[in-house]
Amino acid sequence: MNLPEQLNQWLKQRHSKLCHRQLLVITGQEAWATETASTLLREKDQQKILWVGNSQVEYDNISVKNYRSKLGHEYDWVILNCFSGFRANAAMALSGTITANGLMVLLCPELSQWPYYADPEQLNRISYGYQQKDTQSFFIQHLVDAFRGDSAVAILSANQFAAKISFVEDSLDKKKYDEQEMAVKKICQVAQGHRNRPLVLTADRGRGKSSALGIAAARLMQTSKKTIYLTAPHINTVEQVFVHNQRLLPDALTTSNSVTYQSSSLTFKPIDKLLEDESPPDLLLVDEASAIPVHILCKLAKTFPRIVFSSTVHGYEGSGRGFEMRFIKQLSLLKPNFKRIHLSQPIRWYKQDTLEQFWLNTLFHTEPQSHKDIEPVSETISCRYISKSELLSNKTLLADIFGLLIDAHYQTSQDDLQRLLDAPEIKCFVMTRGTTLLGVAQIIEEGGKDFTELAENIADCSRRVKGHLVAQNITSTYNIPSYLLASQWRISRIAIIPEHQCKGLGKQLINFVEQQAKQHQISFLTASFGCNTNILKFWNKSEFLLAKLSAKPEISSGEHSGICIKPLTNDRLEMLTAIHIEFYQELLYQLDKNFQNVSEDMLVQILRFKPTSTGGSCLNVLLLRQFAFGKRAYSSCKRLLKEYLIVNPASLSKLATPDQKLLVAALIQNKTDKELCKNFSLSGKKQIEQALKYNFAKILLEKA
Repeated sequence: MNLPEQLNQWLKQRHSKLCHRQLLVITGQEAWATETASTLLREKDQQKILWVGNSQVEYDNISVKNYRSKLGHEYDWVILNCFSGFRANAAMALSGTITANGLMVLLCPELSQWPYYADPEQLNRISYGYQQKDTQSFFIQHLVDAFRGDSAVAILSANQFAAKISFVEDSLDKKKYDEQEMAVKKICQVAQGHRNRPLVLTADRGRGKSSALGIAAARLMQTSKKTIYLTAPHINTVEQVFVHNQRLLPDALTTSNSVTYQSSSLTFKPIDKLLEDESPPDLLLVDEASAIPVHILCKLAKTFPRIVFSSTVHGYEGSGRGFEMRFIKQLSLLKPNFKRIHLSQPIRWYKQDTLEQFWLNTLFHTEPQSHKDIEPVSETISCRYISKSELLSNKTLLADIFGLLIDAHYQTSQDDLQRLLDAPEIKCFVMTRGTTLLGVAQIIEEGGKDFTELAENIADCSRRVKGHLVAQNITSTYNIPSYLLASQWRISRIAIIPEHQCKGLGKQLINFVEQQAKQHQISFLTASFGCNTNILKFWNKSEFLLAKLSAKPEISSGEHSGICIKPLTNDRLEMLTAIHIEFYQELLYQLDKNFQNVSEDMLVQILRFKPTSTGGSCLNVLLLRQFAFGKRAYSSCKRLLKEYLIVNPASLSKLATPDQKLLVAALIQNKTDKELCKNFSLSGKKQIEQALKYNFAKILLEKA
């Protein structure tokens, strides 16, 4: 096919001068849009191409769900086939892989029809029981509005081509590498200067952060004998570190995970192997630190006296906020002499880049304005529900809401904006004073009558569906099908602007949400969060009871995940009381095991809410049957197995003597897997659990 002459001229002009990266939207029928993009690539002979989504071409091709595998790579053009599905996280992240003068090309339906297109990624964004057929995508409409409102976005349809060229005004960029050079020197100082002075290196995408790590490592390897370790969530994310290290050390010996130069080496070490290594290196470089659990980062800071933490500020998974809000605070206590440096000068592209600005503006990652004293104190504070259509029509309010969520919740990502505007189970409530936003609460509908046929299967752990996080978790943990059938609102996000925190506004907003929930005949309000003393006190003040604490700290926060519940009717209070009793018994059992490292002040806060009744004598034999017959995990019912043996010691007589000893050693004496394997000739954890299942099945079947 022939390309439009206007498009050819536009591309020719872009090729003749230095230009900013731009977004080219090809909109129309899928076959036409795909063929147009394919022709464009063939005729313009582009070399470094990434095609995301369905493709008939032979370029590097991935599905949109695998976009993370390409972070750290560099491309001239990235083609995003939106007919295969659109993800906001993927679009923003992959835009950061495009080099100067490059293009990001989006293939999509006609702009007027795209909001009504059946996006294949839709099912990954909504919970079980909610349908989104023949409805408008408010997020895609927001994206289309952004295309039309930005003159730097080029739009090609079957009938016309509209575009301008974004030329680079200052092409010299004489100081382009100054910040990076400063970072390289600071990294070298960590290896050569005083111990226990970690360096935190932060930057947006395209600022040469990973390159600086590779360059600094090369300089150290050239000038002295150094053993340098490099770690990250995955080796693919550190490609640029090795590229720039090898560029400066052309005679070095290289492998897939190391560079050796004379007596020095740079070696990639996975985090789990790194923590097992007893010989510390001369320097540890941690890249993409924001995607590593906070408690692991703290452990690295304690273990390695010479360490550099490198992180992206606008983490496309939302994890960058966790790094800033949680880790930096803890690092300042662990290593008060740590240093920071931030890279703001782009290297991969030019200053005032139009593609970067488009995505930052469209997905509300610009710096938030201060809300301090914008409205007179005399203005009344009010709360209200705000619909998705109102969010779409009031972009200023939408920007304020999402900006507040980004600042307040470290896991908030671009995909959350897409869900906020499109997921039918999500509702949004705001608190305002006049026109000023003070707070926001986002709730997700969970449970209900849609689970009538599935409740038993979810309760016995044989089934799990999309979404309904707390409803399914509590139902399966305590084997209560009726809990899943109760309509619930989970408060997934709540945030008050910093200037007005600790003034009772959060509790006031929760009270309003509770009033609205009661009007909708909702049975429970719930919340799930990284649990610490202050957050737990916040929920306790609003009469939420802790109903579960995860056995392990969560990856993003380094804290145990907690679930709090508040019943909204008297008949539901009885159900929560039973859940809380069971939780409390499990808590007491785990205090010297999984909860051994939980902070003392948080345990004091939890123990204050001891249930008035201990329950105790009624053991849930049904849960034990589910374990014995392979449906329920051993870790979730180990306490109940132990209690059963204590209450029913005669049941052991049904087993052979070696099996009796195994149950006593594993459950009563709590011996380690290593001890059990040695004493009972078992091969490992899997065989231990199989033996326990077999023996409990024998006990319970004979009892029946």
